[in-house]
Formats: sequence, C-alpha cells, structure tokens
Amino acid sequence: MKLFGAKSGVKFVLTVLICVGSAVMLHGDTMVATFDPAKTQAPNTTTLCGSDPVCWIGEQTFPTASVPAAGNFPTLVSKGAAGAQIAGTYSGGITISNTYEWGGAGGAGYYPTVSNSSYTLTLTTSGGLPGVNYFGMWLSALDSANELQFYEGSVLLYTFTPTMFVSLVGPCPNASNAFCGNPNNQEDANEQFAFLNFYDETGYFNKIVFSESDSSGLESDNQTVGYMNPVVPTGTPIAATPEPASFVLLLIGVLALLGVMRRPKAISLR
Repeated sequence: MKLFGAKSGVKFVLTVLICVGSAVMLHGDTMVATFDPAKTQAPNTTTLCGSDPVCWIGEQTFPTASVPAAGNFPTLVSKGAAGAQIAGTYSGGITISNTYEWGGAGGAGYYPTVSNSSYTLTLTTSGGLPGVNYFGMWLSALDSANELQFYEGSVLLYTFTPTMFVSLVGPCPNASNAFCGNPNNQEDANEQFAFLNFYDETGYFNKIVFSESDSSGLESDNQTVGYMNPVVPTGTPIAATPEPASFVLLLIGVLALLGVMRRPKAISLR
C-alpha cells in the first residue's frame, strides 16, 4: 500500500477540510446584534418594520407572577401577514420576579430571571410565516455571566456575551455613560441596561437559550419576536458573525501543520 507523500497528504487534508468546512458554514446564519439608544425599554415597531411589505411583531411583557403558558405572543404589528402568529414555550430554570432595582421595564410589573441555570424559549410560527428572524428584549442589570444562544433545531447559530456590548458602550459605574443604572429608579449604577435586537439575515431560528452561570441573575423584559421581509437591522451594531467558528480553528491547525512539514531539514554534519 502506497502512503501519501508530504505534499499530497497536505493537499488531501485541505480538500477534506474545505469540503467539511463548507458543509458546516451552510448551517451558520448571518446574525446581527444591535442596541437601541440609552433608556429604551420597549421595541420601536415603526423602526423595526420600516417600509417592509411584510412584518409581524409580537411581544411578551410578563404581566403576571407566573411563567407564561405556551401560546401566541401578543401581536404588536401585523403588516402584510394577516392571520400570522408566533407562539412561544418557556422551559427550564425560568422564574418570574416582581419589579426591583435589577428589572421590571417601566418600573412596574414582573420580569423573567434565571440564576445558576438556564431556560429556553422555543418558537413556532403559523399563518404563513416561514420562520422567526428577529428577537429583541430589554436586558437589564447586564453582568459578565449573562449569555444568549440562538439555535435552529440543534444547530447553534449565534452566541451573545456581555463583553460584546460593554466594549462598545463602556464600563460601569460611569456618570457620563447613559447605559449605566436602571432608568426607572436610578439604582444599580454598576451595570448596563439596554434594549437589544437580534436579526437573522439569512435564515431563521426557533430556540433561544438564556444562561446564567452564577447567582447574579440574567434579567430581561419585553421579549419581542418577529418576522420581517426584507430583514433590515436598525440600531447600533454589536456584532455580526456566523457560527460555528470551528472551521477557522481547523484551518489554523492545517496551516500550522503545513508550516511544520515545510520546515527545512537539518543538515547532518559527520
């Protein structure tokens, strides 16, 4: 059996990785995250829908102390989408808290939170909507253990981490940073409060996982879902990147291997 030579072996590995990488990237939607002006706590439906001929937006405001039952999000906008609905099911470690310094949009009502755990929002569409390509929420009391992950089935499309946001608006406390502190009660000046938007420009997602790895809590409110056609992100961009990034790591490994295999042989002096 003839073994691969160094050059042919590298070519073979590169070919395989390119094919595998292409297959992986087919699952990586282009996700764009943005944030609205400081002190915004609810979705701006006029801006979101713009001049789109088709736009459906629904919002869960958590009006009671109970986890919302599985069902349709209350409709805010139904433009060119008569009879359309997006339904959501909450599962996992979600709890509902009363308004406090860390949450409660508008300074009243209730808000969802999770600590040392995670919860999942599973989404389905009906009435002709092909999928969900927008999610927004008021993320209050942002901390370093907060994380959001967007999935299409079992495929991870995008991960949001707090450092993406903090690096743009600046750390807290800071009296000149309008994102520092709860705009409803001027408390918790050590953390950021902002309305975030997540757009899928090239596909759809049907599951969002909210995670908090310690006891500090992931708080949010006014969770908003939608379908828009076309997708036109608004707000200040935070990040735009496809997932997974494993293909990049594979290529780095191959380049390192290629460098080793092309290293000149040492001259033996006898």
